[in-house]
Amino acid sequence: MLSFRRILAFSSRVHTYLLALYLFFALLFVMFLYFPVDEILVSFVTACQMVLGWTIFLEGVWIVLASVYQFFYSHVACVAPILMTLLRLAAYFVISIILDILNTVIVSGFSYGGGAA
Repeated sequence: MLSFRRILAFSSRVHTYLLALYLFFALLFVMFLYFPVDEILVSFVTACQMVLGWTIFLEGVWIVLASVYQFFYSHVACVAPILMTLLRLAAYFVISIILDILNTVIVSGFSYGGGAA
C-alpha cells in the first residue's frame, strides 16, 4: 500500500503543476484582453484553458476517490491529499470565475442599476 500512497502523492504533485499551468494560461488570457492579438491565438488559449480545467477537475476527483479507496483498503486516513485537492479545486474555480468576470467587464462594460429613469 506504500506504493499506492506514493502514486497518490505523485498525482497530487501533478495536480499542483496542472494548476500552475492553468494559472499561466489565465495570465496569458488577461494579457490578451489588454493587448491586441490574433483571434486564433485567443481561441487556442481558450481551448487550452478548457482542456486544463477539465483535466484539473477530473484529476482532483481521482485523487479524492483514490484517497477514500486507500482509507478503506489500509485503514490509514490520508487527509492531506484530500484537503489540498479541495483547496486546489477551489483555487481553480476562483481563478475561473475571476477570469469570466474580467472578460465580461472588459468586453461588454459595466452597468449599474436596471431601472429606467
